[in-house]
Amino acid sequence: MYQIQRQLSDGREGWPVFSEPGFFFNEEFQLKQQDSGTFLLLTALNLATNKVDARCALFIDKDLAISPKMAPFGSVEFVEALPEPTLVALLDALEQAVVQLGLPRLRLTNYPRCYAPQQADRLARELHRRGYGQVSQLINFHLPVTVQPLLPRLHPSERRRLAKCQRAGFRVGLWATPPVETVVAFIRQSREHQHYPLSLPPNRLAELLHTHPDTYLTMAVFDGPTLAALTVAVRVRPDILYNFLPADNPIYRPFSPAVLLTHGLYAHCQQAGIALLDLGVSVDDHRQPKPGLLRFKRNLGAEESVKTVWEKQV
Repeated sequence: MYQIQRQLSDGREGWPVFSEPGFFFNEEFQLKQQDSGTFLLLTALNLATNKVDARCALFIDKDLAISPKMAPFGSVEFVEALPEPTLVALLDALEQAVVQLGLPRLRLTNYPRCYAPQQADRLARELHRRGYGQVSQLINFHLPVTVQPLLPRLHPSERRRLAKCQRAGFRVGLWATPPVETVVAFIRQSREHQHYPLSLPPNRLAELLHTHPDTYLTMAVFDGPTLAALTVAVRVRPDILYNFLPADNPIYRPFSPAVLLTHGLYAHCQQAGIALLDLGVSVDDHRQPKPGLLRFKRNLGAEESVKTVWEKQV
């Protein structure tokens, strides 16, 4: 038996416990970091376990109800064994909440299909049945992590670039306690050089690095004392690492240190028991595909899945 529950983020109710390791972007801390931290949480409570088996946080953006407001994805997260009637009931409750808020549209940004293929397919079928339309479908790249090394998967051109970095003596590894201001400044300067804005405010990135160092990890490539490249990666779930904010020093572009950086991330996943390395989508500032980046990720041996955004006039 299930009970559909609603609670406001600023209410006094205790935060419901998800019944299995869930996505970090749907956890209390991350949700309350988005925008003003005001949202409506809808959950399906399993009365047999007193834990939540499905959840979705709704934010308001002008005349739109959205999930998420400021994160790579939100939407409806649920366990594989969730009964179909419960999924339907939760979606009914979501749409009713949007109507009660006086908003005309609901938009859901799903997680990449590779994160949970069975749930992603079930949700897509139900949203389609309910009249949702896809406003966006992007290619998302990931590397399944196995005991085998990454090198055999690489295209010969990327193997040559990796070897070039190694011959030059570049070092790659986790930067355990990086100066947060240095990390933020490096990423911002890299984005400015490419004429791209930072995807979140610098002060918010700094706060995340300070407060969640075990979730927001910094992997760096050094040439002696000089930073050649780095990335902030997010432990989205115990078995998933997301390459969130890669950046490089333009001086080192001829070496392509991003290959060595990916090699380091993959090795870390092997050591940490992480099964999937998410390399993200490959779009520009206008959400248009970047052919060069698409080709680069394919050359890394990455596999493709979809990341979809659904919308409905309620």
